[in-house]
Amino acid sequence: MIICCIYRSLYNVLKGIFMNKLIESLSWESIKYDFFESGIRPELELDQLPILDSWQKAKNAGLTPYNSIINKQNFEIQSLSYDDQQLARLTQPYLENIFNLYKQQSISVFLINNMGLIVKELHDDSTDSLYEFLKVGRVVSEENFGTIAPICSIDSRLPIALNGHQHYLKEFSSFSCASVPIFNGRGDILGALDITSKISIATGNWLNHLLYQSYKFENEFIRTTQEAKYFLYFQNTPDLIGGAYSGLIAFNQNGHITHMNQVASQLIGCQVKDALGTEINQIFVNIESIMHHSNDIHLLKKNDHAFCYAKVIHPQKNTTQVADVKLQKCIRAIQADIPILITGETGTGKEFLAQQIHDQFKKQPFISINCGAIPDNLLESELFGYEGGAFTGAKAKGQIGLVEMANGGFLFLDELGDLPIHLQVKVLRVLQDNTFYRVGGRTALKSNFKLICATNRNLKDLVDQGLFRSDLYYRIRGYEIELSPLRDRDDKLTIANTILENLGDYRYSDKVKAQILNYAWPGNIRELMNVLKVSAVFSEDSMITELLLQDRGQETTPLQIQSTSDLDGLTRETIKRVYQEENMNVTKVAKRLNISRSTVYKYLN
Repeated sequence: MIICCIYRSLYNVLKGIFMNKLIESLSWESIKYDFFESGIRPELELDQLPILDSWQKAKNAGLTPYNSIINKQNFEIQSLSYDDQQLARLTQPYLENIFNLYKQQSISVFLINNMGLIVKELHDDSTDSLYEFLKVGRVVSEENFGTIAPICSIDSRLPIALNGHQHYLKEFSSFSCASVPIFNGRGDILGALDITSKISIATGNWLNHLLYQSYKFENEFIRTTQEAKYFLYFQNTPDLIGGAYSGLIAFNQNGHITHMNQVASQLIGCQVKDALGTEINQIFVNIESIMHHSNDIHLLKKNDHAFCYAKVIHPQKNTTQVADVKLQKCIRAIQADIPILITGETGTGKEFLAQQIHDQFKKQPFISINCGAIPDNLLESELFGYEGGAFTGAKAKGQIGLVEMANGGFLFLDELGDLPIHLQVKVLRVLQDNTFYRVGGRTALKSNFKLICATNRNLKDLVDQGLFRSDLYYRIRGYEIELSPLRDRDDKLTIANTILENLGDYRYSDKVKAQILNYAWPGNIRELMNVLKVSAVFSEDSMITELLLQDRGQETTPLQIQSTSDLDGLTRETIKRVYQEENMNVTKVAKRLNISRSTVYKYLN
């Protein structure tokens, strides 16, 4: 009897759930068809308005609820752009997390970009046929698909769940889907994460997990930014600090906000785009009190006099240059066999960046050549090698060239803008089909390598002047990255800290900090490196109190130190010059250079 009662009770519960779903489905079905027939917008709850707006767009596009989409075979498949490919790579772990959690519910997980293009899909082989019409490269829009969750989510900038007849097309009335937008930390939507199932399922849990993953993604996206020098995490409870549900604001060394996540926007009641460029102390009145306590949680007072828990992270202290977002993009391009073109002024670190890229593939050779440093008559043989007896002075057995040596590794062509026009044809050939000839040789040789080029010249202008081949220009310009001059960068102090770490345990005073930030650095990073080396030599201890930037009002020219051995000679030369300028007064020399008298005597003798 008891067992019967239990079964009867369970039956009634299940019946109730089924009936509620049926009633809800019938209700939305009736609302939708009434809207379609009459054109009159129904009165709906505020959170349901995005669905109605999407219905309206589908109807305006001439779509009816009776249109069929699944059986269409003529959907255009678009190629993914480089940005789409990168977005797919960045979101891959989050998509896999979502899929693994709900894969028993016969789901498919999609990543849709902000233009409605499917750029990634995950599903089991058993469900592949269910989603034949949803493939990578297809654009999903109200005009073709009616109302679906990812488009609603992108348009409304809100999490959206659709069940049954909330979809515009009757054909999708058995589907359940949930979608959330993903943001870039600057208020822009990159796309949407979506879960879709052919089975009618309660989507509340889907939305919660999608939101969690979207928050994690946005936080990670912000942390890779190059502009930020500080990250501020805050929440109303300390347990959430640093997690997915933590407010995150990134700001630069001047205190200006560069990025803000959606959680932070909600906590301070300000739209992300309105906050960008604002000084952080306009939001948090005592931010300075926790700036020098990295990773420690403190109470922080907001401008509305409310308190929150917060901590500041200094990324330059706990991240490496490998984490630089520009470097990461270069690595991904190289992995896809896309040539890299690095541009920028002399001294901006083009060769250093090339070395950093290669550091991720250390087992592969890295062959470098400066196209402007070798005479024209020798450059061809350096690049391609030569056969024995090819010219006067040639080795009897010949010599392999740098292109051949780069096989299976990297070829770095520095100062490519100086490559003679007659050699550009031969370089283009080896880039197109990996084939080349040694000087004086008749046998075609092969070399397969990853290409990195660098130049401080405007190649497009050289093309217009007829000094650089346009076909070569477009061949090497796979992924172009411009390195900003040091005067325009916000990370001068980070760069200075990295240089000093390599020199030893050096620190600098507030005066030096101001000098680093305010000097124009015409010689860019190379000049900064050399000036810091000299200043470190002249410091009596680990504290650098002044940078040797000028000689009594004279503009500093970039110092050229080729090696550490040159540094000693430069030091001696500088002391002797100042000694003459100060009328051989050792005390004045020591005071002016901030060194001891014994150091002056050491280098005078």
